[in-house]
Amino acid sequence: MAAVLKTTDVRCRIEEDLKERASAVLNACGLSVSDAMRLFLRQVVEVQGLPFQVRVPSAKTARALAQSREIRARFDSIDELFESLDGEDQHPKKAAQSKARTPA
Repeated sequence: MAAVLKTTDVRCRIEEDLKERASAVLNACGLSVSDAMRLFLRQVVEVQGLPFQVRVPSAKTARALAQSREIRARFDSIDELFESLDGEDQHPKKAAQSKARTPA
């Protein structure tokens, strides 16, 4: 008599865009999201941890990430950012905020 494999469901919440992009990559590899999760969990068991290194960013990387968030917060769009880089006028509200942040 063949052994009956017991299965269980694993659920997680992720952004819809992430699921779509990951599914496209996995489909190109001939895998479903469920296949990839099974592979991932088997590797977790095999290596007794995450199958990739997770690190805290260095101080330099952390500063760069914080600076990029500050820059991103000053602009309403990527076009506005590029206009600023090209020397064109910024959005008036954002320009005022930038001047207020700049020490005299």
